[in-house]
Amino acid sequence: MKKSWFQHYPMNEIEANSLIRDYKMRGVSAEKTLTADPRFYVVSAFLPVSQYIPRSNKSYINSFWQ
Repeated sequence: MKKSWFQHYPMNEIEANSLIRDYKMRGVSAEKTLTADPRFYVVSAFLPVSQYIPRSNKSYINSFWQ
């Protein structure tokens, strides 16, 4: 399956570390880098990419619109 980098924009150090920990628990490679403003971080995760758009749940579609 094709993979690509997904980036989460800006967050503080506590949020970034929490997100990195969650990705590591799922076995996804992730890294954090500083932004131009040194108070914030960008978290990048190497995630699988699908060529198909996920199907919407029919229970959220009003029957009046069909």
